[in-house]
Amino acid sequence: MTLFKTSALSALAVLVKVGTSLFLSKVLAVYVGPAGFGVVGQFQSLVSTVTTFASGATANGVIKLTAESAAFSERQRAIWATAGTLGLAGAAIFAMPLVGMRTHLSNWVFGSAEHSDLFVWLAAALGFIVSNGLMLAVMNGRKAVKELAASNILGSLVTAIVATILATQWGLRGALLAIAIGPAVACGFTALMFRGAAGVHWRALVGKIDLPMARALGGFALMAATTAVVGPLGQIVIRDQLAAHLGWDTAGLWQALLRISETHLLLLTSTLSVYFLPRFAEIQVGAELQHEVRRGYLFIFPIVLATGTMLYAGREILVQILLTENFMPLTSALGLQLIGDALKICSWVVAFTMISHSRVRSFISTEIVFTGIFVLTTVTLSRKYGLHGAAMAYAGTYLAYWATVHLLYRQLVRELNRGAGLNAAALAP
Repeated sequence: MTLFKTSALSALAVLVKVGTSLFLSKVLAVYVGPAGFGVVGQFQSLVSTVTTFASGATANGVIKLTAESAAFSERQRAIWATAGTLGLAGAAIFAMPLVGMRTHLSNWVFGSAEHSDLFVWLAAALGFIVSNGLMLAVMNGRKAVKELAASNILGSLVTAIVATILATQWGLRGALLAIAIGPAVACGFTALMFRGAAGVHWRALVGKIDLPMARALGGFALMAATTAVVGPLGQIVIRDQLAAHLGWDTAGLWQALLRISETHLLLLTSTLSVYFLPRFAEIQVGAELQHEVRRGYLFIFPIVLATGTMLYAGREILVQILLTENFMPLTSALGLQLIGDALKICSWVVAFTMISHSRVRSFISTEIVFTGIFVLTTVTLSRKYGLHGAAMAYAGTYLAYWATVHLLYRQLVRELNRGAGLNAAALAP
């Protein structure tokens, strides 16, 4: 599958996801307002952390190891069964504290016990959410782009329908419930595509744990778990601080900025995951990796520059159409946020080389350090400059992150080139 074909199919899935995301943003803006937007963001961050931990955080590992084992079907099945069994076991383990500590969790996330039953719903959905993520990872690793695109399209539509029905019926409570159960509902549709893409029934995702495979997945689990913890928890801290010093409306405006950024970058992040992650994993020569990274930059940068320019030019109309007049104050910070988007996606091109080549320490260190920098600079600058300061922190953090991961990427290239030279010398007569 070429970069163009992968991008075209990914674009179709992402266009649907963008459309449903924009539609849901409008629904939330109308039914929960800026303050509700902030509360929804808090719960989304917690759900993201819980589901990643429950799954064993193995999705990227499954993608890489499946891609590397393309010629060995039994090895692939051992990878899937190991990841699936560990994931379902993790879902069962995490479901217990979600139910048992639901009141404490509700007080922490929402400031009251009013929504404690949402954690029971989340606990019940965890197994389906984990299975859905694993099946998508398997399809990605097998480069079954058509089935992956179809699964993502169906998942986006189903999740949007569920969220719309619940939010329009029960407002904020319905939106929160949709976050808890939406991905679980999509699992059934993903299972329909999985068999054709993987050549096995979804039941093959449960089986004997292969210890060498579990160890191989472990490094990826550490990287994904780090991202799942420090990112969402950092956002929770930022929202709490914004709400405490500037009010929940400002926290909601900041959440809306994040949602715009996520939607803006969906196509490009999907291409990174679907094409570049398995492609980088195949490369064992530094010069070839440099060539592929350059291709990534040439593909991604013009797109993010063009889309960012269009979004900024039509920012006021964008907010009126996609949100409501209550969200208009975020337009003053959107320019810096879009600059941050460009820096973020360019840094991710090289950051994915660390994931694909299992640079566990480097990846974890940069995630922790720069999330800390992001939280500190956002809290500090927002107190002085408000929402505009938060956008300044976003752009500044990703500028520093890009410079750092680029240095680590150059080190990886040198190591691969040395390894290639040693292999060539060993094979020489």
